[in-house]
Amino acid sequence: MLLKELNLLGFGKFQNESFTFNKGINIIYGENEVGKSTLHSFIDGMFYGFLRPNVKSTLYLEEHEKYNPWNGNKYAGIIRFEHNGKSYRIERNFTKGQEKTKVIDEVTGKDITKNIDVGKGRVLQPGIHFFGFNTRVFSNTIFIKQLGVKTDEKLAKEVTEKLINITTALDDNIYVDKVIDELKEQIAEIGTDKAYTKPYALNLKHIEELQKRRKDIILEKDNYESYIEEEIRVKNMLGMDMEKLSSLKEKLNKIEVLEKAKIVEEVEILSDEIKNIEKKIETLKTYVNFSIDEYNEIINLNNSIEFLESNIFDNREEIDEIEKKIKDNHREKNENNDNEIIEMNNDYNVFEEIEEEKNKILYNQENNQIEFLKRDYIDYKDKLYKNKLNKIGIGVLLLVFLFGGIIFKQYFLCIIDIPLIILFVYLSNKSKKIKSSMEILKSQIDKYYIREKEKQNRIEEIKILQRKLLEKYKIENKMEFKKLLQEIQMESYRNKEIAELYKELNNKKDFLMKKISGEKLKKENDTNKLKEILYKNNVDNVEAFREGLDKKTLYEKYINELETKKELLFKLVGENSIEDFKSQLKGITLALDRELLKVDKNQLRYEIERTGESISDFKIALKGIEENLKILGKNMDKLVEIEEELEKREKYKDKMEFKIKSLELAINTIEELSTNIHYEFAPSINKGISTIVERITGGKYNKVKVSEDLNISIENPITREIIGIDSLSGGTIDQLYFSLRFGIVNSMIGDNYPLILDDCFVQYDDKRLKNIMKFLYEISHERQIILFTCQNRENIILDEVGVDFNLINLS
Repeated sequence: MLLKELNLLGFGKFQNESFTFNKGINIIYGENEVGKSTLHSFIDGMFYGFLRPNVKSTLYLEEHEKYNPWNGNKYAGIIRFEHNGKSYRIERNFTKGQEKTKVIDEVTGKDITKNIDVGKGRVLQPGIHFFGFNTRVFSNTIFIKQLGVKTDEKLAKEVTEKLINITTALDDNIYVDKVIDELKEQIAEIGTDKAYTKPYALNLKHIEELQKRRKDIILEKDNYESYIEEEIRVKNMLGMDMEKLSSLKEKLNKIEVLEKAKIVEEVEILSDEIKNIEKKIETLKTYVNFSIDEYNEIINLNNSIEFLESNIFDNREEIDEIEKKIKDNHREKNENNDNEIIEMNNDYNVFEEIEEEKNKILYNQENNQIEFLKRDYIDYKDKLYKNKLNKIGIGVLLLVFLFGGIIFKQYFLCIIDIPLIILFVYLSNKSKKIKSSMEILKSQIDKYYIREKEKQNRIEEIKILQRKLLEKYKIENKMEFKKLLQEIQMESYRNKEIAELYKELNNKKDFLMKKISGEKLKKENDTNKLKEILYKNNVDNVEAFREGLDKKTLYEKYINELETKKELLFKLVGENSIEDFKSQLKGITLALDRELLKVDKNQLRYEIERTGESISDFKIALKGIEENLKILGKNMDKLVEIEEELEKREKYKDKMEFKIKSLELAINTIEELSTNIHYEFAPSINKGISTIVERITGGKYNKVKVSEDLNISIENPITREIIGIDSLSGGTIDQLYFSLRFGIVNSMIGDNYPLILDDCFVQYDDKRLKNIMKFLYEISHERQIILFTCQNRENIILDEVGVDFNLINLS
């Protein structure tokens, strides 16, 4: 296994800090109290969650609360490591009630938490899965905590006991011999049924006496017991309410303490703010007399001066322009005869009138109408001819039928002549009508010819008159005539316009000269007034006055802010001083949950009042029950006492018997485990420890013995004398202690897990330390070494021997 990275999101004094480990040797250096042990414990917490081993319920070790961030930040972290060639990440939230642990395969990103052994409790312990043992074994093998600093004599005794416990219970806090002696003493103190002066026999005698007395008291038992049950129930309810009332009052008191503490904090902040504001006000007092009205007047005066200067400049430019125009346009006007213009205008009007007349004549020509009439006349003529032919045909038929009937005496043929006669008469009338229409058409055609002749004559007259007008003015057509008239009219208009403009320009020039004079006077007055205001306020220009006014505004803002904060301060403390609140809080711890401030005090007082009423009700009910119990008689009281005492004695008897059996079982188990473990592991541990001791002592010792009672001893290589551990120096004992732990790791654990050491070599002299560092370097090729130390000696030794290592400096 290889630990790769620790990420402390919130753990002890660490917040959002990460540390990276490499293969081989990693040294975490730091002076005391910088967090080495915190970082060391973080590894244990991430794998095992600070849970007590071998218990089903969730019971935490004291380290769990110890490393909870005091500032309320998130209590959590992440550890990344490699195991059996795969990369994993453990994410853990340590907060009680919100505990959550996730194990993630970093290659696939898959959450594999469900596949991890959770141990016996509800909080996940990934260390059981990845290491194969619980936190107790972990903490006594590969994860070695700092040893206590004691004198050599006391330390020797402590190590002797610890060596036994490591190979048996794997718990540094259990001393086997002492435990067995204490268990036997406890059995002897309980005694047997024949030891009449001991608790067990005395309790048996009391039971017999109570059983005899109980036979004599039976009357009114059921009724009395029902009252007893009711009394117990009411007392329980009363006790619960009393506890609830006490809890509510304590909660209310905490809230009031927190409120006072909060007031003190707010008052101190307000006081500091008031002092700062008063300092700022003092620096701005010189600007208090600056006036916004004067500023507005300055702005207006400044704008007026600028406006006047601009106007004077513009007016001067305009006068120059006027003089230039007067010079450019001052020339003699062309003396055109107005009568000639009138005559030409009349001639042009005549020209246009006759032109219009000519156009109307041309537009209203009746040639087409004549053609239509001629066509109609020809049509009538054709109709008359056809009608004449029809009449001749009908006349011939009429004569044929008439003479035929007479000659041939066929008179019916004469009857046929009747329709022919009617038709002949019709055709004759039609011919008359056609002739009449033809006469009318001919008359109209003649009239049209006469009118057309008159129009042609008028057109010729118009042309002659137009030609004379054009010749008069030596032009060719109407367009030239119109153009000539417009030119003469425009020239006349310009002459009049120039005269008017000349007069207007001179008037305007006089006006502007007067205006410039007035503006110069007003500018001078405004300038003097502006200088007066600036001098009065001890500033040089408008910008400086504006800055002063801004500072006055800031001054007024600070004054208002000061009043507001003083009012707020008065609301907080009233007539009291902050010292009054501090004296009330003196001696009271403020390490309270500030979430209590969110609790509704009125609701809390209401609950206190309701609980008080409930307590009163229960007390009244209890008093009634007690009265009834008194009525039931004195014997019942004795029976209750006997029953309670008898039950108590029976339970006490069972408890003592169970305790005796448990103590006997514990003694047998401990003795059996101690013997079995010694015979099972002693040979390999002896061999392993001897090898390690020889390497880390530089060959000074090469044989270590662990006896049947687990006492450790060393053979003197020169005299072959067996040396007891209590006669060795503290540094040598530390070496043996380390060797035994490492021997157990190799014998019992097996896999190449990291070796995590916290200040284990503080008692080593330089030579011993150099030997152990060389040993650690040798085994670092097979397993990762993580060493926490408060000294630089380890770094120096590794540098001297040319060993590459990863240094993490916490100082």
